[in-house]
Amino acid sequence: MSDTSNKSFQILSIIGFSVLSALCGIGVAWILVCIAKRLFEQDANPIVNDCMPVLMAGGVVGLVAGLVVAVRVARLDPQNKQSVVRKYVGRRGRIRIYGGAPLFVVFACSPVVNLLSRHFGDRVAIWCYFGFFLAVVGVSLFLYDRIPARFIIPIGITGRLLIVLLAVVFFIYTMR
Repeated sequence: MSDTSNKSFQILSIIGFSVLSALCGIGVAWILVCIAKRLFEQDANPIVNDCMPVLMAGGVVGLVAGLVVAVRVARLDPQNKQSVVRKYVGRRGRIRIYGGAPLFVVFACSPVVNLLSRHFGDRVAIWCYFGFFLAVVGVSLFLYDRIPARFIIPIGITGRLLIVLLAVVFFIYTMR
């Protein structure tokens, strides 16, 4: 890998990790808003109506925390980076992260269940979808051993981001 491509990969990794951290911050803030709504049911309307600043603050805090962590990891020398990856991610963590790619395939193909259900009935559709799920898991595990290790985490994170994008598109589509 050349020095410029290594630098651009580092920058993209820092940006990607920071964006994921911002999304986690928004998620934590949303959970806190829901808890507050549940605790103060009488005054729920002001909390729900004014939750956008809380979500923005959660996103900013997550973004800053992710940026700090990513920059600190990026400054490590390669040997220390490998020890950090082994310590905090490890083989199990890489498999869990990689699981985002097959999950995206399964979720993206879920509308087929509706189509199968209309033509063949609910039982056939569910069993076909279950077989499809098992096939996707089998193929993804087969490919996991054949994909270079440096691509495993980016593939998994991309799959997870596509799941979020799919959920947002579905939410927008159903709101019409």
